[in-house]
Amino acid sequence: MGETASRPATRTGASDTRDAIRASVPRRLSFAHLRRAWPWVAVVVALLLWWPAGYAGRADWMHLPLMQMEGGVAPVAGGELFLGSLVGAAVVSALVAAPWPRFGVAAGLTAMAWVLSDGDVVFASGERVVLAALVAIGMLVGLGVGAGALKSAVSAGAFLALVSGLSPAMWSRGLVLAVAIALPFWVATSDRVAPTILAVVRVVLTWLVAVVVSTSLWVGFGVLRVGQLADPRSAAPVVWRGFVDNVRERGLETVKAAPQVYTGWIWVAVALVVVLVVGAAALRRRETTTS
Repeated sequence: MGETASRPATRTGASDTRDAIRASVPRRLSFAHLRRAWPWVAVVVALLLWWPAGYAGRADWMHLPLMQMEGGVAPVAGGELFLGSLVGAAVVSALVAAPWPRFGVAAGLTAMAWVLSDGDVVFASGERVVLAALVAIGMLVGLGVGAGALKSAVSAGAFLALVSGLSPAMWSRGLVLAVAIALPFWVATSDRVAPTILAVVRVVLTWLVAVVVSTSLWVGFGVLRVGQLADPRSAAPVVWRGFVDNVRERGLETVKAAPQVYTGWIWVAVALVVVLVVGAAALRRRETTTS
């Protein structure tokens, strides 16, 4: 009797197992399709974000911010071109994992923007080569900065903070900064309080350093005379002295003033933290239940 009574229970257990397997198959297939499609999706997203991330609001679409002045291009354009190229390439590098496609996208877009912008101004003799070199150097630095930036929530937060602090583009840095501060809480748990706090501190410090670097670079290039960029050997020491002097004399002032500009975004960051913590906890409970 005991043996006969146990058979239906065995069949029921097997049926439940089969149902669970069948239910998990579509989910596994969808994740597999998403993983296969992501490299192509990432390239498309990178193509769309390159110019807005680096130059939105500074010039016409797919043009570089070159301001004409008597005797050549405004020297401050050197800093804008370098930082914008760096940020745009970093975004491409963060999204596109494969080395050659990421280089191809960043270099192709940079070259296209340069060709479209070449006729916007009249360069002083020798100025075109120097500005093109600044764009190219910025692109190469950005490719290195963005590589592997999205490998974790904490590194993604630090990367977004860097983009927010360095970009010369005129878009709302407050929203990007709020997302950057909130991202470490995606992996926060009750036994990871200290690491989460340290991760947030890392994000904020990254942003503050980026702001000081970008503003000081602007000051350094702004010290130059119109046309002086044509002679990089004389221009480079001037830019460097202006950069260092601004860091030394106004760096602390910038660190104190920068957070005050984005005070209103603190509540956005708090709301995002709540959403991420609740969402991550719900996802962990679901994974525990299904397993």
